[in-house]
Amino acid sequence: MMPASSNARVIRRLLGHMRPFGWIMCISLAARIVKIVAQAAVLGIAAAGVGIYVAAHEPGAVNWDVIFTQVKWIAIAGTTVGVASYIEQYTGHYVAFRILAAFRNIFYYAMLPLAPARTARLQSGDAVSRVMSDCERVEPFYAHTIAPAVAAICVPGAILAWCYSVHPSFVAVLVPFYLATTFVLPWLVAKLGGDGVAYREQLGQVNAYVADSIQGVRDTVAFGYEKRRGEQLWRIGATMQEGQDKLYGADATQRALGEVFVTVGILAAAWWGIELTLAGRISALVDLPAIIAVSVIGFYTSIGLANNYTDFRVSIIAARRLFSMMDEPPAVRESAGAADGGAETASLHFRNVTFEYESDDSEWSRGGRVLEDFSLDIEAGRHVALVGPSGTGKSTLVNLLLRHWDAESGEIAVGNRPVSDFSLEALQQQFAVVSQRSYIFNESIGENILFGRPGASRAKVEAAARDAGLSEWIASLPNGYESPCGERGSKLSGGQRQRIAIARAILKGAPIVLLDEPTSSLDVETEKGVMEAQRRLCRNKTTLTIAHRLSTVVDSDEILVMIEGKIAERGTHQELMAAGGWYAQMFTLQLDEVDAALVA
Repeated sequence: MMPASSNARVIRRLLGHMRPFGWIMCISLAARIVKIVAQAAVLGIAAAGVGIYVAAHEPGAVNWDVIFTQVKWIAIAGTTVGVASYIEQYTGHYVAFRILAAFRNIFYYAMLPLAPARTARLQSGDAVSRVMSDCERVEPFYAHTIAPAVAAICVPGAILAWCYSVHPSFVAVLVPFYLATTFVLPWLVAKLGGDGVAYREQLGQVNAYVADSIQGVRDTVAFGYEKRRGEQLWRIGATMQEGQDKLYGADATQRALGEVFVTVGILAAAWWGIELTLAGRISALVDLPAIIAVSVIGFYTSIGLANNYTDFRVSIIAARRLFSMMDEPPAVRESAGAADGGAETASLHFRNVTFEYESDDSEWSRGGRVLEDFSLDIEAGRHVALVGPSGTGKSTLVNLLLRHWDAESGEIAVGNRPVSDFSLEALQQQFAVVSQRSYIFNESIGENILFGRPGASRAKVEAAARDAGLSEWIASLPNGYESPCGERGSKLSGGQRQRIAIARAILKGAPIVLLDEPTSSLDVETEKGVMEAQRRLCRNKTTLTIAHRLSTVVDSDEILVMIEGKIAERGTHQELMAAGGWYAQMFTLQLDEVDAALVA
């Protein structure tokens, strides 16, 4: 659920983003007011022109002077409408689209310090919805709300001032209808349509479900789950449609009532105008038609605000969703005294570390501490492997080293420096990470490798690819390093994706290498090649490997068995096999014909 935030606060924040474009927006507002006033002038001049011509008419003659005068003023007013309309549309959308571009960047940079601790709470589809859908939904606030709101006050005010000059009593007749269309109708929409918050949250759930369904379509089809998945999507969509129907049903009601208010208002102006005409206070041929024509423009200007009110409310809801994510406190903050630069040595130290995921949030808490008074020292240059059952804290150690989360107590250090003493950027430079799910971006092979060290020379990229065992394969491709990888590396095999991830890590050249199940999803032959690339990556580096397939860590300097957050066994492969504990039992179970080929 989104945190409570008043509409006024959201509007102030939205207007704050408009500040750099304030003068352009003022031009847009002025252009809109000029456009609508000029539209009223066109109708008023045309309506009054007939009466003026009749009053000046002489039998048997055409009064061209009157005709040309009226046509001239209509042409001037019409040209003003066109020019002002162009300026309004161009400047209004110029501001809106640039603010939206800024919004996307702001949202992206707001997400970075939240990852992965806070972003795990967002389904990918919901995150995409916020960036794409919600950013687009904010656009009407700038392009279709601010200008109509200002015009709904300024234009009727100008029209009422002119009506007052014709006869003061017209103001008393028209003001109630202007107030009704400007303020009562939006209030009615809010009452009938609800706040729309539930609808936007349900839309995020639908988007998340659709994204999940598309990403998992292979397994859906393989298990014949298409129909059930579709039925579930229909049910989720139906709950969203209820809120959607309520929101836009209220909008339809408002528009219908708006037309009724306008019609009654025009009839009231006409009725009172006839009374004044019969009393000889205004001209029946000139003043009365002009009053009615100009009133039509005034009414539709004020009702335009109400017609855009639903879009305005959706914009506020979308903005509130965006701001709720932007305001999420990061799980880790850079310390005031944090500094750049690396550690003197690439050793790793955990001293009495205690940690629990989301201990302050019962909904996301894992219900217990993963680590408690955990201590471990890894000397620089050594290759240490962490093995053990799932959920015992192996990956948590990597997360804490990278400061994706911070420990509740204790100290984690690289060399002689606690990780909190590094700037976050400097800390990341100490590590090269290769995981089971290393992400391959929808870029070229060369660009994906360059993620390891942006700006590296082509020679260094090629050297990294060569060490990762990619050179021959890349040379066989028509476009070489410019060959696209596809979304999430869809054009690559599993082994190719992992080799690219290793090439990135080689190019980065960090003193410490973290390997988190990098070969667990590969076949035996591919795994052999990837492991050879890993050995080149880890040469002369401090290396921490997390593995479930024990045959991949037999050559480690030391193997640590973690069970329930504690080191239960430690030693070389030979020592642990001789001890006959958990490691020896699991290694024997895994030593099937596939793993036997790996060990040989």
